[in-house]
Amino acid sequence: MSSLKKYTSVILFVLLCLEMQAQDTGIASFLLNNKSNNLQGKMIGHIYNLSSDANTFFLYPAEWVEGEITFTNGDTHKDLKLRYQAYDDELLAYNENGRFIFMVEKELVNNFSFVDGSKTRKFVRLNKSNNRQTDIYLEELYKGEVSLLVNWYIYEQSVSPYIDRNGIKRAIDYQMHKDYYFLKENNGLQKIKLNRKALFIQFPEHKKAIKRLLRKQNLIIRNEQAMAMALSLIKENGLME
Repeated sequence: MSSLKKYTSVILFVLLCLEMQAQDTGIASFLLNNKSNNLQGKMIGHIYNLSSDANTFFLYPAEWVEGEITFTNGDTHKDLKLRYQAYDDELLAYNENGRFIFMVEKELVNNFSFVDGSKTRKFVRLNKSNNRQTDIYLEELYKGEVSLLVNWYIYEQSVSPYIDRNGIKRAIDYQMHKDYYFLKENNGLQKIKLNRKALFIQFPEHKKAIKRLLRKQNLIIRNEQAMAMALSLIKENGLME
């Protein structure tokens, strides 16, 4: 009888552990609304097995940082540990309770943001209906009638064999690159270079006025911050239709 009780106790303990584990495979959510039943208070996705290559070359930032996610149904999940996997264009979250990495279901994401040093970066998801391509995350640098977006991606190239910091021999090099785009409502993405010519092409009827405006502000467009500022000035001066 004592032996039977012992085995019964063990079985009950295992079942209890399994139930607790099943209940703790999501990440706590916040600001849920009346359409939240499909999430059941948790984010949908799957466990992500982080390889050494991905951790070294594909993830940004270098460490887990605080961020939040807003879903297409309006739910907002705050105080999360996030990183962006640029090689596969996926959003990863770290579950501190279960101590596992979670790849968030992209189709449910509207936007996400995370703290990068002293700056907060915001990424939006564009789908087939609004970029005529496929689901993709892009960083939003300026939002307006003409938005400025940037696509982060990993460029892979063959190099002379070398030994990396982990003692592994490699013949492939990975580098983070960025492509910049204008996005106008009801139009697809328009790839651009960060120069004033991109503005002249976008607003041909205001070319002379934009030239004067940039000269007056002593604004030279050589980086993403200057381009975002130029779009803001064009809007403020009524040159954006």
